[in-house]
Amino acid sequence: MSERIMELNKMVDVSAGGHILYLYDDEDAYADNAAAYLISGVRAGDLAILMDSGERTERIRARVSAHLDENQREQVVYVDAEKFYAVHESFHYKVVIEHFAELLQPYGDRTTGIRTWAHVLWKAEDGVESQLEKFEEFADRSVHGYRLLSVCAYRGGSVSASLQVKMLRSHDYVMTDEELSSTDLSGRSAATVFPSLSEQQMRDERNRDTRHRLEEVSRQLEKVIANNLDPVALFDEERRLLKVNAAFERMFGWSSEELAGQSEQRLRERIALRETSGGSEERPGPEVLPNPETPARKSESATVRTRSGRSVDLLLTGFALGDAGQPGGYAVIYRDVTDFRSSERRLQESVERYTSLKKHNHDAVFSIDGEGRVINTNPAAQRLTGLTTEEMIGRRFVDWMASGSLRDIVQENAAQGEDAMRPTVRIRHADGGEFEVLTSTAPIIVGGENVGCYILAKDITEHKRLLIEKQVAEERDRAKSEFLAVMSHEIRTPMNGVITLTQLLLETEGLNDQQREYVEVIRRSGDALLNIVNDILDFSKIEAGKADLQPEPMNLREDVARSFDILLADSRAKGLELGLSVAPRVPDIVLADPNKLRQILVNLIGNAIKYTEKGGVFVSVDTEEEAPEGKARLVFRIRDTGVGIPEEQREHLFEPFYQLDNFMTRKSEGTGLGLAITKKLIELMGGEIGVSSKPGEGSVFRFAIEAQLPDFGDSAADRGESPLFPNEEESFSLRILVAEDNKVNQLVMERLLGRLGYTADMAPDGVEALEAASNRHYDMILMDIRMPRMDGFETSRRIRESPQTYGTPYIVAVTANAMTGDRERCLAAGMDEYMNKPVDVKRLANLLQEAEEGIRHSGENSGKIRGESKSPAEGEER
Repeated sequence: MSERIMELNKMVDVSAGGHILYLYDDEDAYADNAAAYLISGVRAGDLAILMDSGERTERIRARVSAHLDENQREQVVYVDAEKFYAVHESFHYKVVIEHFAELLQPYGDRTTGIRTWAHVLWKAEDGVESQLEKFEEFADRSVHGYRLLSVCAYRGGSVSASLQVKMLRSHDYVMTDEELSSTDLSGRSAATVFPSLSEQQMRDERNRDTRHRLEEVSRQLEKVIANNLDPVALFDEERRLLKVNAAFERMFGWSSEELAGQSEQRLRERIALRETSGGSEERPGPEVLPNPETPARKSESATVRTRSGRSVDLLLTGFALGDAGQPGGYAVIYRDVTDFRSSERRLQESVERYTSLKKHNHDAVFSIDGEGRVINTNPAAQRLTGLTTEEMIGRRFVDWMASGSLRDIVQENAAQGEDAMRPTVRIRHADGGEFEVLTSTAPIIVGGENVGCYILAKDITEHKRLLIEKQVAEERDRAKSEFLAVMSHEIRTPMNGVITLTQLLLETEGLNDQQREYVEVIRRSGDALLNIVNDILDFSKIEAGKADLQPEPMNLREDVARSFDILLADSRAKGLELGLSVAPRVPDIVLADPNKLRQILVNLIGNAIKYTEKGGVFVSVDTEEEAPEGKARLVFRIRDTGVGIPEEQREHLFEPFYQLDNFMTRKSEGTGLGLAITKKLIELMGGEIGVSSKPGEGSVFRFAIEAQLPDFGDSAADRGESPLFPNEEESFSLRILVAEDNKVNQLVMERLLGRLGYTADMAPDGVEALEAASNRHYDMILMDIRMPRMDGFETSRRIRESPQTYGTPYIVAVTANAMTGDRERCLAAGMDEYMNKPVDVKRLANLLQEAEEGIRHSGENSGKIRGESKSPAEGEER
C-alpha cells in the first residue's frame, strides 16, 4: 500500500463504522487490539463477536474478562474460526458467506449495534487467493447491508502484495498494529483508548519500521502502476494530472510530460471521451472522479479517440486515495474493452439470429435437456403438437411420440452420415391426429459440456403423399415410354422393309401403268404410316421433357429454302403457288437449332398446303425491333388461301389429337399432333404462336422465336474508315491456320479473314493443329488458348521446340483471357502476339500486314515478327 494511503488512514474517523482491513505483524499487539476492540464495543452497548482459533481466542478472552463484569461478558460471542472457515477443506467463499448469514440470523431484531472481529483462516492450496478476493467483495456487501462495524484480520505476510492491493477496493479502511491501537473505534467515548506499549523508545522504533515499510510498499505500488497493463492516470487532490503510466502513453499516444498539470476535464476533452449509450445521440464522457456526492469508487463505460484517431471502448474506474471525504488524490484506470465489446456485440447478434431462425423456422424445434424434458420450443412445434410452449415445458418429449423412442432418434442421428437417411417418427397431435416427421438433432454445449440437444422435426406427411404420387406417375410415364419404344421398333422394322422394297420396285422396268399405280399407293400409305409414328414419338418425347435444343451456326435463308424444297413436290401436285419473302434486315447467320426450325416450318407449310385447294401458300420472315442485346427476334408468317378455320375451333387448334374435320367425314390424313408439336417446339425456342383466319378466305399462322447473333466485330466500312482489304497487286498469299474449338468462333474467324481477302484452314484442338502444321508449314497460326485435348500454350511450345517438323509460323494468341499476366504467359510459351476476343478487325489486319511484310522482306517466316505496331489497347493498357 502506498504511503499516501497509509497517511490518509491515520485521519480516518473509524467510529463512523464500516469494513476495516487489519494487517498485523505482532501477535501481542494483535491480541491487545482485538481485546480493546471488543471491550470498547460492549461498553458502548454493542454486541461483540470474535472469530478466531482456539489459542488466540483464549488469550483475548482473558484480556476481555478482566475488564468487563458478568453482564457485560454475556455481550461477547466467541466463534471457532477453524470450524467457521472450514479450514480442513478447500476454502470456498460461498460457504463462508452462508455461515456468516447463519451467525447473524438470531440477532436480526437487535436495535443496538453489532461489531465483529474475524481472523480469516484458510487451507494453503492453489487458487485460494482468488476465493479470498471474492470473499472480501461479498463480505463488504454484507457488512454494509447489516450496518456492522467489522474487522477482517490477516497476518501481514500471509497474503501476496497483489491481493493486498485488490483488498483495498473492498474495504473502507486499512489499519496496521499501531494505527488500530491509536484509533477510537467506539465512537462513544473519546477517553476509550486501545492499549499500547508504554515505552516511548519502542514506539519510536515501531514508527521507524512502519515508515520504512510504507516507503517500500509505496515503491512497490509505483512499480505496480508503472507495469500495469491497463493505462493508469494519477491526479492530486485538486484534480490536476500528476502522471500517467507507460500503458497510458502506448494506448493514447501522449507522454506523461505532455499531459502533466492538466485538469481531469481537459484530459477528457483531449482524448474525446464520450459516454457509451444505446441511443444515437453522442454525449460527453462521464465524470469518473469521485466527489462528496458520489461513492469513493466509480466505474463507467465510455469511448475515446487516441492521438492517431483510433476509437477505443473503455471501462473507466476512478477512486479516491485515502478518505473519501478529504481525499489526498485520485486514480483512474482506463481498461481497453474494445475486443470484449466487439465479442459482446457478435454474441448478441448471434443470439438474435438464433432466436429469429428458431422463431421463423418452418420445421418444429424442440430444446431438450439431459433428462429428455422440453426446455423450449418454437411456433412450428406448437402447431405440430397442438400445445403451447408453456404446456410443453418440463414434460418429456416422448409424451408426443406415437412410435419410437428418444434414444432411437439421438443414436440414429449420431450414427448417420450427412448423406444417410435420417430417422422418422410419428408425432401425436393434441386432437388425436398423427404426423410423420423426419428428425435431426444437434447437441447443446454449455461450457464444453453436453447438457442436452435440439430436435428438429420436419413434417413429411404431405411430402410423402406427394412423393408416392410422383413415383406412381413416373412409373406410369416410364411404362408409357417403354411401350412407345417397343411399338416404334415393332412398327418401324416392317415399315422399313415395305417402304424400301416399294422404292426399289418402282425403279425396276416392266411395270405397267396399273401395277405402278398400285405400288405408288403402297408407298404413299407407308410414308403416311411412318409420319404418324414419328408424330407420336416426337410428341411423347416433348411431353416427357426430353427434347433439348442443339444450337449451332446456321444460314437462315438457306435453311428456310430447304424447308420449301421438301414441300415443293406437294405444292406442284396441287397446282399451288409457293412463295418466300425474307426482309433485308434479317441476319444471314444466327445461332439456333436448324432441325427444330425446319420441323416447325415443314409442319406449318405442310398443313397450309393440305387445306388449300387453289391459290397458294406464302411465307415471310422479318425481325422485331425489341430484342435482348446480342439476340434477334425472328418473326415468321405462313399465309394460305385455303378453307380457313371457324372461330369456335381456333382455341382447340393446338391441342393434341385435335383435327378440324370430323373423323367420319375428314379428307385429310394425320394424327392431329402436328400443331401441338409445333407449339411445344416454338415455346422451347423461347417464342409463341398465334393464328388469324376467315373461313373461305384463308389463314395466317404467325410465330416468333429468339436466336443468338454471332459477334463478327465492326468492319471498316461500318465505321466509315478506309478499306482494310489488301491491294491485289501487293497481296501476298499467307498460309493461315485457325486453331479454335468453338464452331461459332471458327465461323467468325473465317468470315473476318474472308472480308480481308484471306482463307484459312481450321483445327478444332491443339492435337489437330500440330498434325496440320506438320503436313503444311503455315505462315501464321491464330491460336486459341483453351481447347480440348491440348491447349494453346502446350501447342505453341511444341511448335517452337520442333521447327524442322512444324516450321516457324507467326503465332498470335486469340483468347477471351484478359487477366494480368496472360500476355506474358503467351509470349513465354513461344507466341508472337496477343489479341483479345472479340476480335478487332483493324488489329487483325495490322497483324496480317506485319506478317506479310516480314515474310516478303526476309523471303521466309523466321517466327520472330513480334508486334512492332502494338496498339495501345493491347500493349499498354492490358
